[in-house]
Amino acid sequence: MVTTRQEEKEQRGGVDAKHAPLLIPVQVPTWISFVIIGMVLGTYWVSFKIAPLAFVDLGEKSSMSGFEGAVDVARKGAFPNYITAAIPCFLLMIGAEMVIMLFVKLPSSGGKYVLADAWSSLSAGVVQQLVTTLVLKPAAIYTLPYEMIHQALAVRFGLALPIESPWTWIGALVLCDLAYYWLHRLAHEINILWAGHSVHHSSDHYNLATALRQSWFQGVAAPLYYLPMAIFFPTPVYMAMHQANIVSQFWIHTCLVRRLGPAEWILMTPSHHRVHHDRRVHKNFGGMFIIWDRMFGSFLDEEDAVSVIRENVSKTDVGEKVQEEVLLFGTRQNPTTWTEAVTQTMFWQPIVSAIQKGASLRDICRAALVGPGYSTAGSKRTLVVPSFTSVRIRSSSNLHPGGKAYVLFHFLLGVVVGFLVLIAKDGPWSLRCAAALYVIYTFYCHGKLLDCCVTARMTELTRCVAASIAMIWLSVPSSSFAPDVSDALAMTPIRYLLYILCAVHATSSLVLLGCPRAFAEGGSAHSKTD
Repeated sequence: MVTTRQEEKEQRGGVDAKHAPLLIPVQVPTWISFVIIGMVLGTYWVSFKIAPLAFVDLGEKSSMSGFEGAVDVARKGAFPNYITAAIPCFLLMIGAEMVIMLFVKLPSSGGKYVLADAWSSLSAGVVQQLVTTLVLKPAAIYTLPYEMIHQALAVRFGLALPIESPWTWIGALVLCDLAYYWLHRLAHEINILWAGHSVHHSSDHYNLATALRQSWFQGVAAPLYYLPMAIFFPTPVYMAMHQANIVSQFWIHTCLVRRLGPAEWILMTPSHHRVHHDRRVHKNFGGMFIIWDRMFGSFLDEEDAVSVIRENVSKTDVGEKVQEEVLLFGTRQNPTTWTEAVTQTMFWQPIVSAIQKGASLRDICRAALVGPGYSTAGSKRTLVVPSFTSVRIRSSSNLHPGGKAYVLFHFLLGVVVGFLVLIAKDGPWSLRCAAALYVIYTFYCHGKLLDCCVTARMTELTRCVAASIAMIWLSVPSSSFAPDVSDALAMTPIRYLLYILCAVHATSSLVLLGCPRAFAEGGSAHSKTD
């Protein structure tokens, strides 16, 4: 493998190997793998069963659950929303992972939870779902082009597979993963696609919260890769299995599950996906299955580096031994802020910079097309063991613990409001958009707080005062509202929610005024070490 100076620096750490502690593989009790897999299977079962009953897009819900319900919904041109159905389970699993890590004292620094990083990951996921639900789905970019191709080819020439057959759904699930493989691989090889996808890789941590760290923009181009499936698979089947494929990728973002025996040959496992999140390599692009990487030459095994460690350990019995990952998580370009709007757009900078500087067409094309995985995805790579002193965690927040508790409380409130926006599909679009903007601006202000920005406390105070006034205004009946908005605001649960939000923000205003030290104005929230 050809390495850059930065790679060599990260791998060696710049210290004398004779005096550095000896790195040994991370060891986690086997029973934890069974617990995690049990929760994963429970999530699949809950999502599979309740989605047709409670979470359906583009049509009516079914009175049946499971596969029968999915078929019933699909016959009507709709599809079960497995992602929304799985969100509560995702949050429960994140909580369970936190508890297990504390119980077993996980030695992996990258696998642990830090509030600012977890907040950044989860807030990105919340906003991504809001953008998808309120903008991309109404624009029909997922369904309209696909349905047009399906009608023109599959229906016209009798190629459409029967919705009632389980094999149609299984085949769609497998092909969705194949399409995802190429979408994912090209998102690493082509820089204009990497600019969107890289957000998912921008955390130096690797845990279940990282799975929800999603780009606001990647969903715009993603549907193109699934269009060939329209020749055979009905639109509802494709949409349902595409969502099932995304749900299946949540559990692989953990350091608690190590190796899974023969399953490593077929499935995308936590071990394989940990390699994918190493900032030095771009490999292992499958979603559910690792077989595509084995077939198309993009596979790299974590065990290659672990075996080197075991060999080193067998050669010596002296010196300090420390358990740590053989991987360095994150991206080369480390985020310098917790403000999500900046994090989501920072990876576009090389392309924009080339245009602003008046670079040649050749240089602009290179900036847009040559991504970090351009020369590595299909080439032979070696997973080099980093030194003990390699910088693993490059970002932290200096916000006072009281300020972090404040951010956490308001984040949980934002999650509740955001989830209500997702499930209230029959509610007024304008009111749902207003609620989504409230959530997004809340996250923006709290990113500033975590950055310890000098003006962050006053910005947050202004937000809380404005929110209190807005909640009072919305809770008072008015003829100025559209009829559907007035009807929604008149609903008792919505009115009580407005009262609660008003009280919370009024109280928060007093906290911001009375406890300025808790919000640690000044200083830098991020540190970057090369």
